[in-house]
Amino acid sequence: MPAILLKPEQEQRAYVVRFHVRVSARASPDELTRARNWALERTIHGLSKQGWTFVGLSDAAPRGPMPVVPVKGFPKRPPKRRRAPGQPSLKPPPDDSLWRITTLPQFGPQVAHLMTDEVDWEYQAVFHRAAIPTAYAHEQGAPPPAWLKH
Repeated sequence: MPAILLKPEQEQRAYVVRFHVRVSARASPDELTRARNWALERTIHGLSKQGWTFVGLSDAAPRGPMPVVPVKGFPKRPPKRRRAPGQPSLKPPPDDSLWRITTLPQFGPQVAHLMTDEVDWEYQAVFHRAAIPTAYAHEQGAPPPAWLKH
């Protein structure tokens, strides 16, 4: 019969946690540093509630700037023509395909900077927490299960 054995010692294991910082596309290095520190404090506070301990920022260079493309919605459709009760409809309702095309956001090469006013930077922080080391014991002659990596 297979069993999972828990070892009594608790070892610490380091993990890399990525977090994003969103700043203005024209932010100065000081503003970027302040935003990074603010996001890092929030990340540390949130993960400390789950038993993670902050070790430090990773030496890896941050990834970015990555553009933040806004989600553009469509406005409401124009109201449909209503006919008087009892009157037959003589004309078909107007086609609103032109309305759908004209409400799409227009971006050309001259206004490409309007696509994004904000950028994301991705940083890496190193945290550690107690890992629960386990060992798998199986019967003699039985093949190891597919999910067992080592």
